[in-house]
Amino acid sequence: MLAKPKPRVLYTEMYFARQAIHLKSSAVEISCHLCKSELKEGIGITAKRIGDSTVFVCSKHGF
Repeated sequence: MLAKPKPRVLYTEMYFARQAIHLKSSAVEISCHLCKSELKEGIGITAKRIGDSTVFVCSKHGF
């Protein structure tokens, strides 16, 4: 059985591929300077300025 094509058709679920964008980043994961634990659930990281440098400490070592 052949059907006559409709003049207006609504297309859904159409995807048009795009080229992937490669980003360069210098970001690193922050860890506690004292125990080297990283940011995760239950552990917070705080930045403290001591003189000219920044020190990252976890919630266990916060001062």
